[in-house]
Amino acid sequence: MNFNFENLYIEYDTEDLPYSLYEIHGLNKIRELSRQLRTFINYKTATIKYRFRPKTINYLTAVNKKYGETKKKLKQIATEFIQVLTKIKGKGISYESELIRMLERVRLVEDMISNNLLTTLRETTQNLFITIHELSEGEIHLNPKFLKFTVNLTQEACTVSKILNNWASGFYEELRVNYLQLYDELAKLIPVKKAEKTVREQKSLEEGLKEW
Repeated sequence: MNFNFENLYIEYDTEDLPYSLYEIHGLNKIRELSRQLRTFINYKTATIKYRFRPKTINYLTAVNKKYGETKKKLKQIATEFIQVLTKIKGKGISYESELIRMLERVRLVEDMISNNLLTTLRETTQNLFITIHELSEGEIHLNPKFLKFTVNLTQEACTVSKILNNWASGFYEELRVNYLQLYDELAKLIPVKKAEKTVREQKSLEEGLKEW
């Protein structure tokens, strides 16, 4: 039984794998992709709800306690996610290229530092997706700026998952593109105020997180 850093799950030699475990292994992958699709549909629905919102709704008072707790949880996990990506990027051009190099390095040599970073990134990304899904099940359209930020954050998580999970790289790339298109739609619906535009034009995820 070997751990493959290209795969979210543990790799087994097929001849040693009982059918029941093989079935569970496949079902876990299907459930994960199914949840990802439901999450995207929820955010697309939230965008539609915001687009056709009643003009009189009070967005600040409409957010309930449970939503506030989940939002706080997302902020904490997102901070960890960004910090890990910053460590991986180091002095490189992008975290994507450095992440690919790190995966290759771990395959070739025993590098515990890289190994630990990859493990942390996998766990953090998974927790991030779960919390993003929890938010999508609520009334996130009542907090439009946070909706836009979360969609932007999710496309970054898709980029990471595309690199980490070779078995589903095409799926996550397509999902990333869909979130990017959704973010562009939200950017038109929730434009940055002119007074802030020049200052915030190149806002990073980390800077965006500070708003919440």
